[in-house]
Amino acid sequence: MSKVFVAVALGLMLLKLHTWVAIVRLHSSLALNVLYFIFTVLMFWSYWRAMCTRTVNKKPINDTGRVSRYCERCDADKADHVHHCSVCQRCVYRMDHHCPWTGNCVAWNNKKFFLLFLVYTSLSCLVFNVMVSPMVWDANFHRHEVLLKFGWVMTLGVGILLAGYFIFHLWLLREGKTTLEFLASKRGELADCSFTHNVTIYFGRDKWSWWLPTMPVLDAEMGGRRELSGDGEETLQLVVE
Repeated sequence: MSKVFVAVALGLMLLKLHTWVAIVRLHSSLALNVLYFIFTVLMFWSYWRAMCTRTVNKKPINDTGRVSRYCERCDADKADHVHHCSVCQRCVYRMDHHCPWTGNCVAWNNKKFFLLFLVYTSLSCLVFNVMVSPMVWDANFHRHEVLLKFGWVMTLGVGILLAGYFIFHLWLLREGKTTLEFLASKRGELADCSFTHNVTIYFGRDKWSWWLPTMPVLDAEMGGRRELSGDGEETLQLVVE
């Protein structure tokens, strides 16, 4: 089923791009065309990263002084901050939710890409809507009326919807919650941390790269208790399954 959602998402993005290439760009200003091109490139880049980045699992460290948590569905121990995804059929570290539109979990090492996808899709839709609005009511574009009106309605609706969804995720970060914790009405594990701290967990310490869909350098220990191995040495094991 996820493949259907991904196909629909890609189809709508490509239809919008085709409409711009074939019609809209020829009758729009250079400034708007450049803005649309930049936001659209970043949109596709972010989407590809959110869809293709393999989420990680955190191996529990055996410690005689601590009882391990156990996932019956994976038939394996699991560490703190790990949730089992019923769609992916695997445990995922710092899982936020499973997104059918990307066919992937939104979690610790790809949440940045998901949020950037929301931002750049909203901006791309906004610029497209500004460019196409005069054409929708212009009799000179009657031949393309259906395509232009569909694009206008789609970009307006999707742009507003995703902008609102991005604002919701900013609120979740401020509250230190994941989507799963919000739906379960739980207090966020990161509720006592600052907004900047919570953003850094997913976006990395390099603030200059926050707005680019490049792989961040992440520090898993920022978000929870430090785990000690048997000899008292701090260890961290992250693996891609």
